[in-house]
Amino acid sequence: MTVHPVLPIAVLLVLAAVIVGARAVTLSGVLAHPGEHRRAVLLRWGATTVAMLLLVVAAARPGIETAAPAQPDRDAAAVSQGANTNVFFLVDRSVDSRVADYGGATRMSGIRTDMAAIVDTYPKARFAVIGFASDPAIEWPLSEDVWSLKAMIAGLSPYVSVPPDAAAAVNAGAAANLLRYQLIQAAQHYPGARNLVFYLGEGAGGSTASQGSFDPGGRVSGGAVFGYGTAAGGPIPGAYVDGAVTYLSDARSGGPAISGLDEQRLRRVADELDVQYVHRDPAAPVTRALPTLRPDGGTEAASLSSTPVPDRVELYWLFALLAAVLLLPEIYLTVREFWRNRASRREPR
Repeated sequence: MTVHPVLPIAVLLVLAAVIVGARAVTLSGVLAHPGEHRRAVLLRWGATTVAMLLLVVAAARPGIETAAPAQPDRDAAAVSQGANTNVFFLVDRSVDSRVADYGGATRMSGIRTDMAAIVDTYPKARFAVIGFASDPAIEWPLSEDVWSLKAMIAGLSPYVSVPPDAAAAVNAGAAANLLRYQLIQAAQHYPGARNLVFYLGEGAGGSTASQGSFDPGGRVSGGAVFGYGTAAGGPIPGAYVDGAVTYLSDARSGGPAISGLDEQRLRRVADELDVQYVHRDPAAPVTRALPTLRPDGGTEAASLSSTPVPDRVELYWLFALLAAVLLLPEIYLTVREFWRNRASRREPR
């Protein structure tokens, strides 16, 4: 039998000790009742005390874990499709992703294509999307709703409302803290699940802002950092005026702001996340760079191996049910005493 407490186990132990101490104080009053009446009051006291302790046990969420029937082929197929896997997309939605140096298309178009392909590769996984420029935002909370996610990805675009110096304020590590918190929450909600992180961006090549760093605390099982565009880069579109595109200007030079791929910074992000860096080529499918989820492990893919998650039979409801049964007589007697006292006060004297 194992426990998954809703509160720290130390807190539950302190709560149980407080209950026992408080009830022990009232025991002397119970023992003061004479004869047969004392036996009834003692039973009532004992039932209430046990019920309170059973609720503490229920809060510890006891359960029995049993191994699922061996189904190697089915299990391997489910694992390869992302079963028991959390996938986090870190998407650069800054003005840099507007640049059209990704095989003649914008970087964002490549990001959308790759995200859709990753979702198709792991259809049984849970997905979350964190967008960022200078600050991060949760665009899609961790969810198994793949069908709706695909529609969201199809409409994903760079941020529209941006200041004139937006390119200089991009922070390639803006999503670091938010990702860390999301990984911690995922570990609490889905214990034993693997976490894949895919970073899609260009490394904030034209930014002069201080850059954040990632510290996932060893919670990342695998993934990749994908870089889009070229080192030479291109001008950053700003808006359309009379049907013609205008470009953001560089405050330092006065010319068009140029955003180039910063592979050095992206490689540093990959090292911090402990995943590989891949420069995306529009002609190469992204699926070639995705980790293979293996249930049997392996030297290179050991961190991506399936974590056995046994079937669990929850028993908290049984203890809660027993507590409810024990409290029913107390509730009945309390209500009866209330009405008796109320009736006695109404009687004329």
